[in-house]
Amino acid sequence: MSAPNDESTDEHPTNDERASWAEMALLAFGQRTGLVKACIGDKEDLFLIVSDLLADLAHWCDRNHVDLPSALTHAARHYGAETGGQGRQLRP
Repeated sequence: MSAPNDESTDEHPTNDERASWAEMALLAFGQRTGLVKACIGDKEDLFLIVSDLLADLAHWCDRNHVDLPSALTHAARHYGAETGGQGRQLRP
């Protein structure tokens, strides 16, 4: 499967840049929790790392009075715009 189109190519940041920022966050989280030793590669369960981070974000949102479902809805709108509606994630 190919990556969704990047509708932001005329502007910065690109979707590749956005994905690299997310990877840096996942790497930091994975290293802190022990799920990743040095870099994200084939030996880690990427699904587990993402799901653990999402669960921990839910705990953080509880403690800081952030409405996570609303934040996800907002994120889905951004993602849809950034991928021209062709992204495979966060579909309505």
